[in-house]
Amino acid sequence: MNTRYLCLLLILPTFLFGQDIENKKTEEANTLIGNWILDLRPAPDAEGYFQPFTVTGIEGNTFQGTFYGSPIEAGLLNRNWDRLYFAFRTRDQSNEYYHSGYLLNGKVIGTTYCPTRKFTAPWTGLKEEK
Repeated sequence: MNTRYLCLLLILPTFLFGQDIENKKTEEANTLIGNWILDLRPAPDAEGYFQPFTVTGIEGNTFQGTFYGSPIEAGLLNRNWDRLYFAFRTRDQSNEYYHSGYLLNGKVIGTTYCPTRKFTAPWTGLKEEK
């Protein structure tokens, strides 16, 4: 009987700690929801070129929203690392664009890749103030 209690006492903190980690990851993911302004400047010395990135909802490890006026397709989150990573696809009339990034200290940092236009571009963004 004492062995059962000992096992329970050893296992219980693992469950409680695991729930805290999951709650923190969910809370962090939820900070992605909202309106962001991304700077898509083509070179470090170019003037800022700003476009909206809006995350309207998160469900599990997927998210919805718009970027550059296009609906986000296949929005995915990865919460397994020390920061929140995300990836998604958009398209215009003739091209598909692949985007990936991460959330760090209240900023989003990422890259866009378009194979048909043969370019990749880094970007950064800040959440709009309410």
